[in-house]
Amino acid sequence: MKIISRYVLQHFFPIFGLAVLAFTGLYLIIDFFEKIEDIVKNALSLSDTLYYFLYKSPLIITQGFPMSILLAALITMGILKRNRELIAMRAAGISSGLYAGPIVGAALLLCILHFGLDETVARSLNKQAQEMWQQVRKVGSLSYRHENVWFRGRDTIYQIRLYDKRTQTMDKVSLFFIDPQFRMTERLDAKSLHWDGSRWVAMDGLLLKFSPHATEQEWFQERELSLPESPADFASIETIPEQLDWADLLQYTRKIRQEGYNAAPYEVELHLRVALPLTSVILALLGISIALRQGMHGGIAAGLVIALLVAFLYLTVLQIGCSLGTVGILPPVLGAWAGNVIFLALVGYLWLTDHE
Repeated sequence: MKIISRYVLQHFFPIFGLAVLAFTGLYLIIDFFEKIEDIVKNALSLSDTLYYFLYKSPLIITQGFPMSILLAALITMGILKRNRELIAMRAAGISSGLYAGPIVGAALLLCILHFGLDETVARSLNKQAQEMWQQVRKVGSLSYRHENVWFRGRDTIYQIRLYDKRTQTMDKVSLFFIDPQFRMTERLDAKSLHWDGSRWVAMDGLLLKFSPHATEQEWFQERELSLPESPADFASIETIPEQLDWADLLQYTRKIRQEGYNAAPYEVELHLRVALPLTSVILALLGISIALRQGMHGGIAAGLVIALLVAFLYLTVLQIGCSLGTVGILPPVLGAWAGNVIFLALVGYLWLTDHE
């Protein structure tokens, strides 16, 4: 590594580390005071409390990467400019890529680290933290039960008011049997539907059979059903999509789309998983561009104010874009990437006008 690159990174990484530490610490402190009443009420031990916040920390840390990288880039370049080191480098004929490149390279590595941590350690540990908190609040069973589920099988559409994966039981269920032309041939409503080990058994229900001339109805107390779906086919509703890793979420999204359901929210989430880590690189470029336009005395205070303002604007654009993508006003890919596209265009404008 060249001397200049090493010198720039010696400023960048300590500032980045302090920013991540401050962001994580502030988040955990606020979260602790929000939950302290439940912790005391349920007599949660010190070790369990520490484990809960420890499990949440990796995801919180990665969420702070973009903001921290922006702040580190702004302050690093501000310090170099205030110390007139940038003037000396330019006077020596050193191009801006030589002192700005290490920051962009570091941001790219941190971007890859962000995505890797999110899809491996952070998401799985955060899921454990949520399950632990559900047990603390005496609602642990809710993680095994799902309400108002719609599921499309091979020739059947299921409407399930309550599904319990532990007992493999569906409560207040309606089954709509359809033909290849998507016409309903039968409808079954039952108080419950449970798996006996080899097939589904419906309890206390009504079966309606539709034909062009009449509708037949049959009441029953217990009825065995020959359905192609088994409990394994309902595995996709056992996990909240936000808790799936990127590859599993991609498969889940494709399955939802193929079944004819609205997959836009999951497509937005899928693209957002990639767009957010790449934000680090874009904000690093933006921080460098802004710092180069600051006066000679631009430093920590100015960098902090600018970083907070940019972060607020970015989050606003991101939220609006994701909302528009979720409701279908924008394509999901455009909604998730709108913030990055707009801020990358801003970087291009600042860079071009600065080098005219």
